[in-house]
Amino acid sequence: MKSWKIIIKKSLYYSFAIVTGISTIASILGYSLKDLFKNHEIMKSSLTLIIAFLIVSSIIILIQFVLNHKGFTTIINGKEITIRNANIFTVPGLKVIPFNERFDTKVDDIVISHDSLNGIMIDKYVTDVDDLNNVIKIAASEKVELSPIKKKNLLIYPLGRIIKYHDFLMLAMSHFDNQNQAHINANEYESMLTNMWSEIRRVYAGKKIIIPLIGSGITTMTGIKEKNNTMLLKCMLCTLKRSGFQPKNGITIVLTDEVINSIDMVKIKEEFKNGI
Repeated sequence: MKSWKIIIKKSLYYSFAIVTGISTIASILGYSLKDLFKNHEIMKSSLTLIIAFLIVSSIIILIQFVLNHKGFTTIINGKEITIRNANIFTVPGLKVIPFNERFDTKVDDIVISHDSLNGIMIDKYVTDVDDLNNVIKIAASEKVELSPIKKKNLLIYPLGRIIKYHDFLMLAMSHFDNQNQAHINANEYESMLTNMWSEIRRVYAGKKIIIPLIGSGITTMTGIKEKNNTMLLKCMLCTLKRSGFQPKNGITIVLTDEVINSIDMVKIKEEFKNGI
């Protein structure tokens, strides 16, 4: 894995730095490494010191890897962006929940799965589905850039459109075909994210934004061989940067256990640790 390549590279770098440091100190004291190893006792002490430093540096790097794997915080557009393992429904703030382009609300394991984020939202956090449907209906008449169009008596929203419902930001994330399958291609995914950041800016009213890894669920990504959660997260962060969006109270990207274990978090931190 690329994560381990980065760690090995760092280990070699720090190990070389430690040995160089020992050599420098010995030189200042009037010895060379060759002189040190002529004396058996000094040699033993030197080797012990070197091994100790190598062990400590390895432990530090290993701890860093474990912590990185669980997430990190960076700065994008001057605002704090936190990536961590959590249940999106337990984190305070406005929660972005992916829907399809029709904003369907029928949870029946055909149109919407009970185990999906929008299924859980409707099952557990919506007390009146008719009220939810009415909010979606009213949103269709709003004079905004991403207005829906009518197709075969169905309102189809542009990807990236958001409809606010209490503490939820419902996102038109994917297309929906006649076989009730959600899908989106790579180019549409990037465009959808760009629209999403613009829409969040329009409706969030300065509140904390909580967002999952968009596209990591059962939605099919067409035009690519295999969906890569590391690249999805990278795309989310890069489109956020390009959007220029500066959320007042920052953004928390929450990842499930399964998702965070599939992401090369060391690679992500290497690219975004200093912000972008």
